[in-house]
Amino acid sequence: MKKMYIAVLDDVPDFMTPTLVAHSVLWAHEIFSKGGECPDYDDWFQNSFKKVVLRVNQKEFDKIANMANVHLGHENTTLEGRKSCAVVLPMDDDVRPNVLRHAKMWKPKESV
Repeated sequence: MKKMYIAVLDDVPDFMTPTLVAHSVLWAHEIFSKGGECPDYDDWFQNSFKKVVLRVNQKEFDKIANMANVHLGHENTTLEGRKSCAVVLPMDDDVRPNVLRHAKMWKPKESV
């Protein structure tokens, strides 16, 4: 079953993550759903719609950002507007690269 992987840079404050992810996924949808050009996206949208949000460090983020079919999002008011959310074209678990396979699921940072 296809899943959309959404990687959020670990420098993003927790309170901004929902907004960053929402905006990034909306833009990715706009790009990936253009005129049936991405059958993998259309199949995911119609039959799965599963998403996985990951918290990644800069090294992992850079690897994901350099993959094919990735939309990079940002928020102007966070991290000086630099790209901090990577939305990957949905894919089957058995073909996902190691960087997605071993990244940690997003959860709020524990308070000190």
